[in-house]
Amino acid sequence: MDYPKLKFKIDYKKDVKTFFAFNNEAGFDDGRNLKWAILRKYPQFNKYKKGNKLNISEKMVSDFVRSVYLKNRKVIRENISLYQKNWLKIEKDYFLLVDDIFDGYPWPKGKYIIYPTIWGMYPRFLEDKMFQIPYKYKNERYVSVIIAHEMLHFMFYDHIYKKFPKFKNNRYNFDIWHLSEIFNDIIQNSPSWLKIFKKKTMAYPEHKKYLPKMRKLWRETQDIDKWLIKAHKYLQKR
Repeated sequence: MDYPKLKFKIDYKKDVKTFFAFNNEAGFDDGRNLKWAILRKYPQFNKYKKGNKLNISEKMVSDFVRSVYLKNRKVIRENISLYQKNWLKIEKDYFLLVDDIFDGYPWPKGKYIIYPTIWGMYPRFLEDKMFQIPYKYKNERYVSVIIAHEMLHFMFYDHIYKKFPKFKNNRYNFDIWHLSEIFNDIIQNSPSWLKIFKKKTMAYPEHKKYLPKMRKLWRETQDIDKWLIKAHKYLQKR
């Protein structure tokens, strides 16, 4: 099996783009992610709020992000190096776990670049297989859980879209997002995964009510395709 090799890079400009990605999407989720990612962590941005979005120039954001990166450059370099070392220790076990779930389905092609972020949420980009991790975290080993989480998304989406092309239709976007997050919670909190990672992943609050039934479906099927069809039907009835 040809596994992707993760590259860890530092670039403050990536975080500037991430800021505006959260800001641009604020109109679709009533500003929830913008609040979680930006405003709770840096409340000084509240003064730029206009409706659900922030009315602020790219230069102002770029200057702010650059100053944070410069102030924390030593911490960022040390942590990114540490996160990479921690990941390499469990990387082989991780890929074997994923192989078992997806029955040897090949990993999708992409850049597989990891960048640090100063924001409070850690976005991933399905198109080019890049994502972000916290530049510092109180429990350094949990960052490997975050990496595993985002990588599992890449495999999940690629597999599902190829096996079930109908789900590429935009009307299924939120359904597939819900299912991908629920699936990650089930898998990452299973005994075989916890044996490797030692830490549980955290579910979105709105998904907790679905987890008992979704876990039961996984125990009954133990098959990603069968689980997806049954889980999707269950989600639509709720």
